[in-house]
Amino acid sequence: WDFFDLALLFSQTGISKHSGLPTWLMAFAYICGLINNVRSANKNASFSEDAPFLRHLLGQKVSQSAFSRFLAKPFKWLQFSLGRVARLQEKEESRLNEGDVIALDDTKIEHRHGKKIPFLYWLFDSSDKRHLWCMNLVSTFAVLKNGLEYPLLWRFWVKTENDDEKQTKLDLAKKMFAEFRSLNDARVWVAMDRWFLCKKFLRWLMDNDFDWVTKAKRNTVLFRKKYDHRLGKEIYVKLNPQTLLREVYPKLQKNDSAMSIADIYIKIPYETVTKKGKPITRQEMVPVAAIAATYAKQTSDVFLPEAEPPATFKDAYLLLSNRVDKPKDAAIAYAKRWRMKFFTVWLSRISG
Repeated sequence: WDFFDLALLFSQTGISKHSGLPTWLMAFAYICGLINNVRSANKNASFSEDAPFLRHLLGQKVSQSAFSRFLAKPFKWLQFSLGRVARLQEKEESRLNEGDVIALDDTKIEHRHGKKIPFLYWLFDSSDKRHLWCMNLVSTFAVLKNGLEYPLLWRFWVKTENDDEKQTKLDLAKKMFAEFRSLNDARVWVAMDRWFLCKKFLRWLMDNDFDWVTKAKRNTVLFRKKYDHRLGKEIYVKLNPQTLLREVYPKLQKNDSAMSIADIYIKIPYETVTKKGKPITRQEMVPVAAIAATYAKQTSDVFLPEAEPPATFKDAYLLLSNRVDKPKDAAIAYAKRWRMKFFTVWLSRISG
């Protein structure tokens, strides 16, 4: 509690009172409930009344409605969250350093009975193959080498017909990483699922000194650099990820279930200007770390399904990263992305 000084963060963002109580006191009661595995606002209200310490501290009965409306009230929560992250980056034990991982993900959280929450929509969940009345949360999660893990920043995707207000999940991700970069300049990993494999987004990450790792999609276009004796020069040959996996699979089985594949490239756009000063988008071949790996079928059910179709061959999949010099570190960083999945499962449960 002293580490974050939540009372100060609340006052700095103009969040003072809710239901007749100081907001820091509401937050304290809420946190006590979470620590005791209280999974709903109704149970949190009962817990606060039953716990002698909280009953004495609050001085009044706090209803289920008060707890529910506390986090749904339009306070300056994004500013508050940024203050919390800033506090985390001030301390050595919680600061993200080079080689640490930020997991990026989006999850659909179903709210069957929510009617007035402004960011609930009917959306198709490709994992469950059905439409959900839900919120679409885009979030980031820190996984440090010292074992510490904590949520970073978040955004709700909002559906709108106004073109000026439309923001994709990639736009929201850029905003969160830009806010993080304003607080911390460390070169960290961004580990993400295949949905975020957008080449313009990858360029943006590299331009802002982030390293990235993700899985290849089935339709990801790769290139192999090879020397053409007929032409007398090096050329780039188009390659399908599944074909590449099929090619290396025999070696993969003899190589501890993971191996790096050399001389693989992807085309990534960049913005420049012509001789006349006209803005133009060009493409350049960028070398990538291509890492073929196999997964244990008996543990695959632990992981949540991803929306984008994967590039696989038998039990092998393909990881891609901008760090050609550190394929092993890229694979380790991607494995840490699954910590985010366990967090989003927990978040879905308490939100429901």
